[in-house]
Amino acid sequence: MTYLAITGREVPRREVARLLFPEAEGPLAALRWHVAHMRSAAPTLAQHLRATRGGLWLRIPTDVARFSASAPVVSRRPGTPGAARALALYRDDLVSGLALSSTAEFDNWLYVTQEALRRRFRQATLAFAGWALQRGRARATVEPLARLVTVDPYCEDAHVRLVEAYDALGEREHARAAYDRYQRIVRRELAAEPRPALAARFEGAPSRRATLPDESLVPVTDVTLHVVDWPGDEPAILAIHGSAQMAHSFGALAERLARAHRFVGLDLRGHGFSDKPPSGYDLERHVDDVCGLIDAMRLRNPVMLGHSAGGAIAAFVAARRNVTGLVLLEAMIGDRAFTENAAAQAAPLASRLGLTVAGFDAYLAEWRMRRPRYTDEAERLAERWVRFALAPLPDGTYRERALRTAVEAEWASIIAADSLGTLAKVSGPILIVQALKPWIDGRPYFTRAIVDAQLRAAPSAELFVAEASDHAMLIRDPEPAMVAAITRFVRRSWRILRGR
Repeated sequence: MTYLAITGREVPRREVARLLFPEAEGPLAALRWHVAHMRSAAPTLAQHLRATRGGLWLRIPTDVARFSASAPVVSRRPGTPGAARALALYRDDLVSGLALSSTAEFDNWLYVTQEALRRRFRQATLAFAGWALQRGRARATVEPLARLVTVDPYCEDAHVRLVEAYDALGEREHARAAYDRYQRIVRRELAAEPRPALAARFEGAPSRRATLPDESLVPVTDVTLHVVDWPGDEPAILAIHGSAQMAHSFGALAERLARAHRFVGLDLRGHGFSDKPPSGYDLERHVDDVCGLIDAMRLRNPVMLGHSAGGAIAAFVAARRNVTGLVLLEAMIGDRAFTENAAAQAAPLASRLGLTVAGFDAYLAEWRMRRPRYTDEAERLAERWVRFALAPLPDGTYRERALRTAVEAEWASIIAADSLGTLAKVSGPILIVQALKPWIDGRPYFTRAIVDAQLRAAPSAELFVAEASDHAMLIRDPEPAMVAAITRFVRRSWRILRGR
């Protein structure tokens, strides 16, 4: 009933049966039995059920439908009358606290729907709070901001604006309490420091340790993408993560490169905090999304950087747009035999998507058993990445944010594409990075034959061999020599572009 009520349309019976009873011998028969049982067990609710030969429609008004219709309006025009009432419709996460035994398909639908509603609430609340605080209407922002930091405790902008709202109202004790909660989360769970202006106000002096990068939700084409932005000088490095990863996966590499250059990471659709539509996870759609993001953020001739499957996407973007250069960290670019093998090697990672874990500590412990220990700084940033990578579920458990269907569709599209031919079309400077240490099953992700194939496609490309790294360590615990090589490449490519 939750599915029918929230969908808000007539749903084909086969679709409902596939979602709820995929393993039944007769899914449609199982659906008919449950509909009949619901009619007798809940006759009042059944009055609103429209059942036709082909579909089902539960025609009842819901707060979810009203919020879903009004939240995008508030995001675009936060001064819209009734904006605060629209935000009040989001009282908590969808079916929060509900523990149920259901199919994997329904669990996935519920997760995607819950994430979409939370993302809309975050976007609309931050837009409204920014608008209201500028106009002296701090009181109206307190309730939605307090709710946002509860359902999304790692949203730094929400914490900061809640402190500012209490400050504007002259409620110093509430401002102090909001700041204390914020700084505890940032320091203890995200291994960073509060923003300097707030730290100076409440602690007397800001720390010299790194703060969190900026985050934003950027509408492009038909989706909204989550972006993480480490400030630095031009040219910006626009980084595309590998399968099942997210922008925060680049934390260790970003913090080292951002000392010289701005580093912008995005969550691809179907990953991280970005939208997760039912379809559209092919290579061409990802490339369209990234090109749209370049325009939306007005990134001037960025350096494209891609890791693993993200390297293929980065190469296709570089072949289409005017970029400063292209950095490929063991990119999934090669002949069909290589791309099929690369997908097969990473398949165990995708197989875990959708599975639940008890919490962060359990996930970290299991993850650490599968790889070598990193340096202390990299371990600290890996813990931060896990905090962002796991999504809370209604029953109190967690799951990784990426969708398995998105990852598998992405792989299939890359396998079918002419990635080497596209690499040959990139006109700007290229840096290819190879890691020598074995990765999954004691095998390296790259072989010398793949490196040679990429160099034949791009004969003027530079090659850097990361002798102390495996495939994942290139972004999780990057060796200093590789960071230096990328920095030199970016600076040299920028000088070439500017004619110096």
